[in-house]
Amino acid sequence: MTIKIVSRSSKLALAQVQEFIDVFSIKEYELINIKTRGDILSSQGEVLFDKANFVSDIEKSLIEEKADVAIHSAKDMPAEDTEYLNQLFFAKGEERVVSDLLIFRKDTEPVFDINMKLGTSSLRRKMQAKFHLKAKNIMDLNGNIDTRIRKLNEGIYDCIILAEAGLSRLQYLLEDQNYIKLNHLTCSGQGALAAQWKNENKFSDMIISSDISSAAINLNDEINMEKSLLQKLNTSCNSAISLRAQNGLLKGEIFGSKSYISFSGDQIDEVYKDIKENRGLELLNEHH
Repeated sequence: MTIKIVSRSSKLALAQVQEFIDVFSIKEYELINIKTRGDILSSQGEVLFDKANFVSDIEKSLIEEKADVAIHSAKDMPAEDTEYLNQLFFAKGEERVVSDLLIFRKDTEPVFDINMKLGTSSLRRKMQAKFHLKAKNIMDLNGNIDTRIRKLNEGIYDCIILAEAGLSRLQYLLEDQNYIKLNHLTCSGQGALAAQWKNENKFSDMIISSDISSAAINLNDEINMEKSLLQKLNTSCNSAISLRAQNGLLKGEIFGSKSYISFSGDQIDEVYKDIKENRGLELLNEHH
């Protein structure tokens, strides 16, 4: 049975499709690439736009039955599920790779100074650099991984922040580039992928008949728990929030422009109440 797989067209997106093929042992497939509105905006240098722009064009091809299954980065998936579509989160191996890396210019020592030119496009990463690293010179950074590394080594930046998972999927070797693995929480879904399909199509039958491991079940429980809180908070991709669910416990941070709060708990309603009582909703709205 030939499966029509739709995804974005970047090198990383294609590596993610290959991971899906490997994990689910897909033998026959046809690949459909789409340049989404998010890709277009990103290529124009835009950094603050809704993550749905990376997803909605692809979802349309599923709803119109032009493709059987879509592969997304889980962190791009909106908190609200799309009507008529199912999704399954997955990752190769037993655990997803969740860390961010602080990568330094070629042939320089991995020692961070607060006055270094630090590049990142993510509001969450900018706020973590400000509060956790005490960085004073944070600059916008866009482009694919090759472009970002090139800009770093050209001296536009002294260091940049990238997700370890993306580098790992591309088997990107940081030759002569020293880096530090940052010890902070990242965004919901980081390190995982999402397979999405229309209700009751032939891919749905394949998923139902497949042997989903306990690790995959736990991963879906974790990310769905994260999404439940994000939905309750009414966040967007431009919300400065870090979040991780693990072993039934949610941990996170919400960043305002001048302060931040940390939170944790195992019940969504209790976590939401704690966030609200500690001005978390106000901090979320400071960037809009």
